[in-house]
Amino acid sequence: MASDSYGVLNDLAPVFRPYIQNVYQDLQLGLCKTRVDFERVSGRSEGGDCQIRIVLPYCSKKLKWEIIFDSTAPWFAPDFRFDDESFLMNVDETFLEEKVPSLSKWNENDPKALSDVISELISLYKHHQIKKLNEDESSRAYFEYSALLGDALTSENDIEVWVGGHVVEFLIRLNVDTSRLPEVYSDGTEKNPGIDTALLLVRYPNSTNAELILSPSLTKSLGNITLPTMHQSGVLMDYVPMVTELLNNKINDLLDNEKLKRDLLAQLIVKYEGAILEHDANSAAFLFEMNNYHWILQIDIGAKFPEKPPVLALRSIYHCNKGKPVYKILTGCPYKKFESYIEQQVEIFKNECLGLYPRDQHVSLDN
Repeated sequence: MASDSYGVLNDLAPVFRPYIQNVYQDLQLGLCKTRVDFERVSGRSEGGDCQIRIVLPYCSKKLKWEIIFDSTAPWFAPDFRFDDESFLMNVDETFLEEKVPSLSKWNENDPKALSDVISELISLYKHHQIKKLNEDESSRAYFEYSALLGDALTSENDIEVWVGGHVVEFLIRLNVDTSRLPEVYSDGTEKNPGIDTALLLVRYPNSTNAELILSPSLTKSLGNITLPTMHQSGVLMDYVPMVTELLNNKINDLLDNEKLKRDLLAQLIVKYEGAILEHDANSAAFLFEMNNYHWILQIDIGAKFPEKPPVLALRSIYHCNKGKPVYKILTGCPYKKFESYIEQQVEIFKNECLGLYPRDQHVSLDN
């Protein structure tokens, strides 16, 4: 738990802390799947605070709802104060029993009780926003939403809707296939909401300013993505598949390039098995001997391979500069004449180290 949220939790009366702790640790809401956060609410009661403000991700917004416990009757379900006054106005007890059963049947012995209530309330809030959108059937946003749901690739569960005074937002989950990415990028990213999270944020009436939101791991894998232009006359039912195809093609290219990289390293490792010093998924180091001269060949393959060729470096095990081995970067290494090229460069490198040739072309590790 983050230090700020931990401080808020400590200020809460102990009897209510398990509910809040469960929400923070286990509850994942919305398409972003990011953790919720908490803020203090002014006012204290005997035995600690009985109010807390929860910050919930929704579309591009952060909903701030106050949760109010009764310190004199801690077994009672909490009350809520919403930042949208139109939400749950004039609802009767029967409606709440049907739509928010975890609240009407509050189980004070279950740490998940509050998480279940918040999940049900968020579902209601989403339907509340869709209802507001449907009230203006002549709007461009209503048309776009209705048309997008007609696409077999997008369902109501894939879209979050928020309706403001003059702006309508859609947060859309893209159907991106990342099933094989963990094979390549398994190290993870702190606070990662999921490697498969790819979202498109679109606002009306300014739909041309669409934003792509990728999870940290997907951003790490794909880098910066430039969205295709969305023209004012364009429609979401065409644009969403276009962006989805763009991302899937990027992922396929990444995996194809990764296979080429692994195949190249595997060929070298098998061929020079007796000379291998170390290797990983992106590099390998070999110790070779030629004409009684020992040297190390370092091969580093970058993320943009094969667009950018591998970086090859020769390292001397005899010659040092400031206590570190001298090395030389090789450029323009031909694939078809790899061995003859390396042998030629090793001879030049050896003579440079012995002082027979100018030493302008090699550097030390300090440079």
